[in-house]
Amino acid sequence: MTSRTKHAARVCLGVLMLALASAGPAGCNIVGPIYALAAGPGEVKAAYKLDPDKKTVIFVDDPANQIAQRRIRARIGSVAQDMLVRKNIIHEGNMIDTRSALAAASQEIDGRPISVTEVGRAVGADVVIYVLVTKFSLSPDGVEFKPTSEIEVKVFDAVNQKRLWPPPGEPGYRTSFTDKQGNRTMRRTRTDLLRAQSDLAQLTGYGLAQLFYDVERPQSLRR
Repeated sequence: MTSRTKHAARVCLGVLMLALASAGPAGCNIVGPIYALAAGPGEVKAAYKLDPDKKTVIFVDDPANQIAQRRIRARIGSVAQDMLVRKNIIHEGNMIDTRSALAAASQEIDGRPISVTEVGRAVGADVVIYVLVTKFSLSPDGVEFKPTSEIEVKVFDAVNQKRLWPPPGEPGYRTSFTDKQGNRTMRRTRTDLLRAQSDLAQLTGYGLAQLFYDVERPQSLRR
């Protein structure tokens, strides 16, 4: 054993003994704190890495009308795209406004709904981040105020009309986000409800963006 190795071993032993000494009767729970001390909070790795040089658009889809107003749905995409540009995940000139995707998706081709890759080509995008809203609720029971959203995400190559992520044949990447401010009474006025929906859309947008870059664990919104 080298002198450096011996020193490292002594340091680790010292940390362990100090932790055990301070644990008292609860010493059986010491593994968690020691691991945190040794490993730190760590990162939540990106679920998928985007190409910053590709023209990219976020298309937030809500066929089940989970979100009452289109502008609230647009806010999810706007918040996410702004974060991706700010983090330089997508170069600013390559981020296409999410509202253009919503406008394109409202069109039809030969009497049928436009496909995701057709939405991308319609707005000049190489890549489409497709976001299916599967839940967008302010309360589970109409009384408790607990805003929660659930989304399913896929990334498409619009030029070659194929899915990039998750691989074809696999379900979309599913994740959810919940307001963690604690249980509160459900707010009733229209103004309060619209503000709460906007806040939930913002939370969802931040969480969506975090799928595409590494995040320090305490700041991660993913569940």
